[in-house]
Amino acid sequence: MKKSTLCRLALATQLCFFIGFAFEVSCCAAETLPTTGWERFRGPNGQGVLPECTVQIPWTQSQVQRIALPGTGNGSPVMSQGKAFLLSADPKDATRNVIAIDLAKNQIAWNKSFPSATYSMHKYSSYASSTPCVDDKSVYVAWADPENVVVKAFSHIGDEQWSRSLGRYVSQHGFGTSPIIVDGKLILLNSQDAQELPPGVEPGQDRMLALDCSTGKTVWEVAMPTTRVCYGVPCVRKIGNRTELICSTTGQGMFAMDAANGKLLWSHDCFKQRVCSSSVLLGNVLVGTHGSGGGKDNMLVAWDIDQKKELFRVTRSAPYVPTPVSIDGLLFLWSDNGIVSCVELTTGEILWNKRIGGDFSGSPVIIGKQLINASHDGNVTVLAASRSFEVIGTIETMHTTRSTIAASKDIVLLRTDNELLIIR
Repeated sequence: MKKSTLCRLALATQLCFFIGFAFEVSCCAAETLPTTGWERFRGPNGQGVLPECTVQIPWTQSQVQRIALPGTGNGSPVMSQGKAFLLSADPKDATRNVIAIDLAKNQIAWNKSFPSATYSMHKYSSYASSTPCVDDKSVYVAWADPENVVVKAFSHIGDEQWSRSLGRYVSQHGFGTSPIIVDGKLILLNSQDAQELPPGVEPGQDRMLALDCSTGKTVWEVAMPTTRVCYGVPCVRKIGNRTELICSTTGQGMFAMDAANGKLLWSHDCFKQRVCSSSVLLGNVLVGTHGSGGGKDNMLVAWDIDQKKELFRVTRSAPYVPTPVSIDGLLFLWSDNGIVSCVELTTGEILWNKRIGGDFSGSPVIIGKQLINASHDGNVTVLAASRSFEVIGTIETMHTTRSTIAASKDIVLLRTDNELLIIR
């Protein structure tokens, strides 16, 4: 064969490879980087990424409107049709407040209050640590006390549409999981404790539930292995006509369920400690963490869903509560004690690992190309979401903050313990 022919063949082979690779990357980008809405915890499919935003970050105080909230809470806001929705609660008597904020008027549009019962919980938790979810018709909320897990639906103007009580709740640390909407069903991981309970307390039962969004009636309910209460929010994967719920718990490990009926499709037993972070799906790569409040043996696992095999584990400065976030093939880990790492998603190689200080319960988000999170003392750190470590700026809010930032194309929301900051 002539040399010129060989060269043409080689070039053609390289071109085919490049086109195939580009197609694969573009498909992954379309799946993992949606750009609209912030209607559930951490936005579209729970990924915590908004590629385009007109808000200047770091912001200045002149960009901020502060809305005082009744009570306190750690739950994050969601947005839809010009309103933000969030939960708050009286820290003394546990009265729960479902609140809508008019984002055009910068004021509370409505507030519905419900009496509840107090109980012991983790020092960093609250009676309003759950994030609502919202569609074009309704906003859905969940909370619990020892006797009841409560789920409610409201119209966007504040009319209660339905309410469910799902039975007792057993937990050392309090309720904090958040519902999501999938194919007209409200999905809730009702995880509970069966270990390290006080004498005389009967173990709880882990369940994944699907409720009809229109009526609140149970579509399906599946019991799962119960160990320690877990707080991760599921994400979604669509394969042909099937919708899969992807989630992680201590007892079940990483797993997938058929969203139509709750059938377990596969699981990977990889977690021994509590799972507080949410599952993040990046193309065919599922990322999850487990750990403890002391940070001992914290671990991140990256799992190839298609090949059903582990790709890598990260034990150095792995987060316990904050959920990882990813963009452009880079995975960012923001640990509870203020160490931020950048990891190559394809290999697990740690590209950089830097201590920025502070304690964190909120999860980092990426807005544009900036990596952002707020510490317990209200300091917001803005880093470059890149292969090189760069501090872009810091912002002081002066309020305790344990929530996760929410964003739309022209608004950023940060919930402190008793305020909502609207940033434009």
